[in-house]
Formats: sequence, structure tokens, C-alpha cells
Amino acid sequence: MATVQKLRDVTPEVLIQRAIDLRPMIAAKAAQNEENRRISDDIVDEIRAKDFFRMFQPKKFGGLEYDAKTAVSCVIEWASADTSTGWVCALGMVHQWLIAQFPMETQEEVWGIDPGNIACGSYAPAGQTIAVDGGYRVNGEFHFASGVDIADWAIIGVFFPSEEEGGRPTPGFTIVPKADYEVKDDWYVMGLTGTGSKTVVCSNVFVPAHRRVDFADLTNGNSPGYRALRSSLYRYPLLSLVAYGIATPALGALNGALETFLDAMNGRETRGAVVLGGPKVKEFQAVQMRVGRAVGNLKAAKAMLFAQIEESHVKVMDRGEILDVGDRLDNRLTQAKLVELCVDGLDELFGAVGGQGINTSQHVQRAWRDAHAIAHHISFNWDAISSMYGQHALGLQPQGQF
Repeated sequence: MATVQKLRDVTPEVLIQRAIDLRPMIAAKAAQNEENRRISDDIVDEIRAKDFFRMFQPKKFGGLEYDAKTAVSCVIEWASADTSTGWVCALGMVHQWLIAQFPMETQEEVWGIDPGNIACGSYAPAGQTIAVDGGYRVNGEFHFASGVDIADWAIIGVFFPSEEEGGRPTPGFTIVPKADYEVKDDWYVMGLTGTGSKTVVCSNVFVPAHRRVDFADLTNGNSPGYRALRSSLYRYPLLSLVAYGIATPALGALNGALETFLDAMNGRETRGAVVLGGPKVKEFQAVQMRVGRAVGNLKAAKAMLFAQIEESHVKVMDRGEILDVGDRLDNRLTQAKLVELCVDGLDELFGAVGGQGINTSQHVQRAWRDAHAIAHHISFNWDAISSMYGQHALGLQPQGQF
């Protein structure tokens, strides 16, 4: 009860200010995160202590049950200092929502003894899942488990075997404790290096039957977790909430890079013989235009993000409705477009950093690499998402993830 009482004073405004206050610490750890290829334990301890991982956690376990607006506002602040931190901590938050979709028996396993437990995740169904007495045996490798080094559990995508002979397997999620899996250290990449998105390896791991939620349950608003908790927060379709956790860091990357770029331009003079030495770089029209385009992209991305989140909030939280196909596609389009806008904005800034800007110690180049890495995520393939949206708008069956 003491924990719940304390959390009553943690308003959205308090959380956002706490996120802002953490920016200097996160920025100071960014290079270390990249060098170590994982997020710093110090940062995770602060995020945990400041109640951020409770944002989407059920009140039953001391959570706050806040909606996405507060969460993405915090992620923007963290990712402005270090995109990898924003990415990992955003997933740490939204995975609490995903755990809450499982049956109550699973939630009790994860949070009953320690409500502070968090999970990493590998979404694409993989490996082999065999039905056994009381549950399943899971074998295989599950890739891109961001934050696996700091997670207590791993949510993994699997194909549950059909109960009918010859029937098609059912895609869904199960969840396994840290003690039951190994981690393959294979995260050597050009961007989002600090996320530690390594591979979870399961070798004949037993998972009880209650640790199951089907993908279909995560789109129809009637998951086992929702039926137990009865909070509208848990009626969002999976990608209409969780995918913002990995799209929003791109916005933070552009925001932080723009701030850093503007600070660097004040007083900087060119020494290049080609453009003549002496003039201040900020006086070149080409640089001014790049700044203007980057700011325009940032404003457009922010406007899309918060407008779409508010639209979904009104339907799900205020009216108690379930988002339909059109609503879900609106969210997917927004997520993919904001990533594209932010990548384009960072391309503008990176094109003007000069020779000094390519040093690996520089913030803009790291943000540029991170945003491009985000754009390579399958969830934000602009060709696929825009085509899927167009199919729906033209009265066709949309093909893709929504």
C-alpha cells in the first residue's frame, strides 16, 4: 500500500519534468552506452527509481495506467540526449502494457514478488514450440531483444501448435524468466548501438500454458489481461500503442541533434579554402536552409504524433471504443511517416556538420546513425506502410502489420 500511496503524487507533469531532469545524465552516458553496446545500469536504475516503468503497469501491481501522451513526451526527452536510451527505456515501459495482456496468473508470476520487474522482447515468431503436458517446450533463437542485459523477463514471439491435427499454428507471445534463457552477444551494428539488441536463446525451455497470448487477442480488445483488469488502457491494438515506443526515439534524435547543431554553429567559423576562411558558418544561406527544413520536419513529426495519439485516446480511453482497421492504419501511417520526417531532417543537419562532425564523439552523427537504424525496422518501411494505407483507402484488403 505504501508504494501505491506514493504513486498517487506522480502526475504526468511530474514524470515529464523528471525526464527532462535526466537528460544531462543520459547525455553524459551516451558514448559509454555505444562503446559497451548496451545501456548503462545507472540510467536504468534512475528510470526505475523515478517510476517510469510503472507508466503502463496495472494499478493492481502499483502501476499508474497512464496513456501514451505522457510516455512519448518522456521518450522524446531521453532520446534527445541519447537515442539508444530512449529506445530501450521506451520498450521497458510499453512492455509492461504487453505483460498486462497475458492472463492474470502470468502477471502474478512477473510482478507478484517484485513489481519492478521489466521485460525485453523479440516479436517475430521464431523457433519451435511443442505442446507438452501443462504447457509448451520452446527451442530457438529470438533476435533483436533490445535491453536484454537489463531485463528480468523476455517476451518472445512463437507459433503455438494447433490443437487440431494438421491445423495451422497460431502466432502469439510467451514470456520466460531470465534464468531460463541465454543471451547471444551478437549486437555489432552501425546505429542504435547502445540498445544491446542481442539474441535470446531458448534450449528446451518449459513454459506453462497460462503464459500465452495470441496475436489475435492483441488486436480485438479482448485479451486475457483486459478481461481480468477491465481497464480501457489494455484495449489498444498492439501496434497502435507499442510501436510508438520505437518510432518516437527518432523524433528525439532529431530534436537533440537540432539543439546540438544550433549550439555548435554559434561562433563557429569555416577554415576551408574552398569556401574561404573566416565567415561564420551560420551566415551561409545553405546552412540556414538546412536548419529551416530540419525544424519544419521536426514540427510536422511532433504535430502528427500528438494529434494521432490524442485521436486514439479519445476513442479508446474516453469513449471506450475499440480502434477499427482505419484507426489502426492511421497509427501505423503516423509512426512510419514521423520516422521518415526525422531521418530527412537529420540528413539536412548532417550534411552541414563539416569535417569535425564526422568524429564519433559528436552528437549529431550518432543521432543520424541511430535514426537511420530506426528507419530500417520492418515496422517503419515507408513503401510497405504507405502501400498498405493506400490499399485500405481504395477499398482493398490491406496487406501488412497493423
